Amino acid sequence: MGKGKAIGIAAVLAGVAAASALFMYTNGSERPQAKDDLPGPAPAGKPAHADGKGIIAGTLEPSLTYKKENGAYVFTFTVKNQTERVQTVTFTSSKQYDYILYRDGKKVKQFSEGKMFAQIYEERTLKQGEELSFQETFRDLAPGTYTLEWWLADKNWPNARASVTFTVE
Repeated sequence: MGKGKAIGIAAVLAGVAAASALFMYTNGSERPQAKDDLPGPAPAGKPAHADGKGIIAGTLEPSLTYKKENGAYVFTFTVKNQTERVQTVTFTSSKQYDYILYRDGKKVKQFSEGKMFAQIYEERTLKQGEELSFQETFRDLAPGTYTLEWWLADKNWPNARASVTFTVE
């Protein structure tokens, strides 16, 4: 066997060994944790302070609000870290959220429908009390009763979803 071939084989073996070591290192407890990382069940929530601030529950708390501006409806979806630990939100594509807008019970629009999203991996950490917010504006809505259902595109936080019903006259 030639000297170049032996060096090539040695390099491949070294690469495989390094990749195996890296996999073993990251396949343990170093994985991102979405749920509260305390052992056992999540800690009981603490009551809210009189000023409305502070830890009140043991999860990411979703909320969906809207305001009407110049005939358009501006919606804000927020998730707030209401745990006693720093939490990680993981996105496996550029789709960070999804929503469905219904009018009189029929689907009018879904954010992700007909779209393609870049295959990227992003982790966002939220300290205690920190929020992650997204905003969308709807214009020219026909009269009717609408329901907007909105959720975080992280399978580790299935309860990070909210909905709101409103009427357009």
